[in-house]
Amino acid sequence: MNKQEERDQRIFSKLKFEKLPFKVDELSWKKLGGDVSAFIHEVFKMREANEGLNWCFANIKRVKIFLEIFHANEAGVEIYKEEIAKKIPEYSYKTIAKIVDDGILHGYYELLAPDGNLGKDGKVKNIRPSEELVTDFLNLCIEIVSFINAKK
Repeated sequence: MNKQEERDQRIFSKLKFEKLPFKVDELSWKKLGGDVSAFIHEVFKMREANEGLNWCFANIKRVKIFLEIFHANEAGVEIYKEEIAKKIPEYSYKTIAKIVDDGILHGYYELLAPDGNLGKDGKVKNIRPSEELVTDFLNLCIEIVSFINAKK
């Protein structure tokens, strides 16, 4: 057996295929990897076509902040810069605030009162993703689920 075959067997033996809803054998695992790799390239192309997603996914800091804001929006709970800073302690409040403010400036995030009305309190800074950003992200997620479902 040559070194490449030995290497492939070691890799195959360490993969957790039992978690998948379909069978993968020693002959098909590389095809699966190739399919997933090709799809990830497509996801990046799709993301780049959406200005908001491209901005939010430009680096890991923005991704983490976006996900905190998105999760809060979907759960219907309030989220503020301070709360994001608590949930992502590896970044300073200043860094998080700058990214959020930049997102607001670009129109990717918006400030809404917790009930959706602006109200009279100017201090309310509940952060929500824009409608377009929510739509673009969910459409990207639908493409991912559709791809995974087609591979069953």
